[in-house]
Order: sequence, then structure tokens, then C-alpha cells
Amino acid sequence: MGKTDRLTERQLTVLIFVSLLSPMIRILPTAAVTLGGRASWLSALAALPAGALLLAILRALTKNAPEGLGLADMAILGWGPVAGRIFAILCALWLTFYGGFLARSAAERLLSTVYPNGTTPVFIVTMLAVSILAAAGLTKTLSRTAEVLMPILLAVILVVLISAAPEVSGENLLPVTYRNWKDILYGAIPIFNVTAAHAYFLFLRGYVTKTTPGKRKVFPWLGLLIFIAFAVTLFTLGTLGTNLSITMENAFFMVIRNIKVFGVVERVEAVVVAIWIVTDFIFLSAILMIVAEVWKTVTGVKRRAFFVWPGAALSGAAAFLIARDAFDFLKWSDYIVPVINLTFTVALIPLALAVGKVRKKY
Repeated sequence: MGKTDRLTERQLTVLIFVSLLSPMIRILPTAAVTLGGRASWLSALAALPAGALLLAILRALTKNAPEGLGLADMAILGWGPVAGRIFAILCALWLTFYGGFLARSAAERLLSTVYPNGTTPVFIVTMLAVSILAAAGLTKTLSRTAEVLMPILLAVILVVLISAAPEVSGENLLPVTYRNWKDILYGAIPIFNVTAAHAYFLFLRGYVTKTTPGKRKVFPWLGLLIFIAFAVTLFTLGTLGTNLSITMENAFFMVIRNIKVFGVVERVEAVVVAIWIVTDFIFLSAILMIVAEVWKTVTGVKRRAFFVWPGAALSGAAAFLIARDAFDFLKWSDYIVPVINLTFTVALIPLALAVGKVRKKY
């Protein structure tokens, strides 16, 4: 790792938080309501302990690893040079495809809401082109960009949520009883799925400057992300009801289109679209950066930027080939990608770290 490209644990945490806002805003509330129905407004709270447990497991498996080692390095140490590289390459291939999925989902969302006369290729190419520039740069630059944007994003989200609150109807949320516990847990699955994606950022762990050990706070970024998930689901479900929340694409966007700010009806589409674009950009840039980092580690090439363009080109190909149209894309978004994502984040990555831990390689 270059001596000039260093970041603190807090900076990496902020990068993770802003990145995961992208899929969290994209899937909610539709994914949770589809699985949990009326009770899904409580599902975010059920996802919190599962997300905290996974985060605690990953931190326990990596806390004693030497500074400068990313997940790819630890896999090679733990599994050996051949098996470790195979695992790292498998992750890189999946994340390359996932990057294409993110670019395509960002394009489809813009087309379905505010730019119906646009074209999918233009949005995909534009998103990838901008993300390539960021991914080819320093890790700390992308992290600092996320640091600058985070308070702005949080302020906008807070104003939007407060303004949407008066439209919430208790009749759309209640009654919910103990008999709905299965529905609540089902609705928590997609929310947990998003939080689990923080495991991918372990590939950038080698750039983090090790801080002085001490008492740590209880994962505040996770709690904040869960709170946003809870509020978005609560306000959308409380405003539209179960049926409309499931059938209406980008339901939360529809809720806030005509909200009142200080008693005046304001059009906030542009602000919300800006949040979408910013978080999509940060997340896609981070994924392209992670893919390049894996190939850099596996091959031993010194410059990570060498792999950004080829990785982005493959992600672009995946974005174009993944589906014929928006309807065909739904099966990838609703089923295939979430299942593969959970397989990597909850099973394969913890397993890779556990093997190295058991073998006392770090």
C-alpha cells in the first residue's frame, strides 16, 4: 500500500455508509413490504441485531491482522497462494458483475421516474465513466468525498422525512401483533442483505491506518443506516398502504413528490434524484476500486489503476447483457443478485477469514 494513500477507520466507515445508502434507498420499501406486508415497518429493527452480529464476527476475525493487509492478502495467507488467489478472483468476478448490476439499476431507476425519454445506454456509460475516474484515484480521495457529502445527504434525508411525516396514517400500519413476527423477520431479509455488503470493503482494509486500541462505540454507522431504512419504510407504508407500496415502482419517491416544506408545496424530485446519483456514484466507484485492488493483489502489479478500466469495461458489458428490458431486470434485482450477495457476505467471506484465523496466519 502506498504511504500517501492512507485513511482512517472512520473515513472507511463513512465510505461504507454512503455507499450502502444507494442499495438501501433503491430496494426500500418495496422489497421489505413484499416479504413482510403491513408489519414490514418494524423489519428494519429486526435487521439490526443480525447486521450487528455479522459486523462483530468480521471485526473479530480481522482485528489481529497486521496493518496493510486487505481481504485478498488475508485469503492468500490463510488458504495458501493458490486457493487464496482462486477465492480472491472469484470475489473479483462477482463484484465485476455486481458493478454492472449497480450501473444498470441506477439507469433503470432514472428512466422509470424522471427521464422516461432517456436511453439506458447513455445513463450506464455516463455513470461508469464518472466512476472510473474516481476508482482510478486514491482511496483516501473517494473516502474524503464521502465525508464531505455525508452531512449534506443526512440533512436532506432528514428534511424530506420530517416533511413526509404528516401524511402517515396509522390505519396503514396497524394492527401489528406478536403473530406477525414471521412477517417482520421476512421483511428484514433485504435490509440485512444491504448491511451485509460492508464485508466487501474489507478488501480496502490494507489502506487503513491502525488506530490506538481503546473502547469503541457500538457500530454507530449501522444504527444510522437502519434508522433510515426504518423511517423510509414507515413513512411510505404509512402513506400509501401495503398494496400501493408493493405495486408502485420507487414508492418512496412518489410519496415525497408533493410534500410540503414550511407549509408550501415544493417539488423535491431534483433533490432526491441528486441523492440517488451521488450514492450510486460512490458505491459504484468503490466497487470498481475493490475489483482493481483484488487483481492488483493477485497479480502483484504495483499500480491498482491499471485494472480499473478493464474491470469497468466488463462491468459495462454485464450492465448491457444482464437483461433485455426493465421487466426482465426485475428477476435479477429481486432474486438472483440478493441470493448471491448473501452467499458471499454471510458465508464465503467469513469462511475465508475463519480459515486463516484457525491456522493462525494472522
